[in-house]
Amino acid sequence: MDALIGNWDRHNGNWGFLYNRRTDEISFAPVYDCGSCLFPQADEKIMEAVLNDPAERDLRVFGIPLSGIRIDGRKINYFDFISSLQNEDCNAALERIVPGIDMGRINALVEGTPFISELQKRFYVTMLAERKEKILDRSLLMLRRRGRDGH
Repeated sequence: MDALIGNWDRHNGNWGFLYNRRTDEISFAPVYDCGSCLFPQADEKIMEAVLNDPAERDLRVFGIPLSGIRIDGRKINYFDFISSLQNEDCNAALERIVPGIDMGRINALVEGTPFISELQKRFYVTMLAERKEKILDRSLLMLRRRGRDGH
């Protein structure tokens, strides 16, 4: 989900857990500390530029943000990591999570959010759609093709 929402601040010390006292079970919190997502530093000028320029949108899909999680000392690029299909746990998450992402519901949530401008709403809807299509959907399609081809 961090790849979808463009979370800059996910790192190994930034996870939430839920504890069930009745069953004594611990699980990951489904959403935790996502204040650094959806390009929070983007002002109206940046949002307009991104909405009007495909290269600016692509930069925010393929280049930034990076995850706070590091491999070999380097922050993970969401697109590179997910689309590489190198991590089997990530591949399993693609199969499990991506088909259930309901962009209609997400867009309705954005559209119904009070106190954000129409420009912000358009920006969020656009960037979420771009990141889902170009990172998650594309990677899932590649994974399924690989499975069919046996590679």
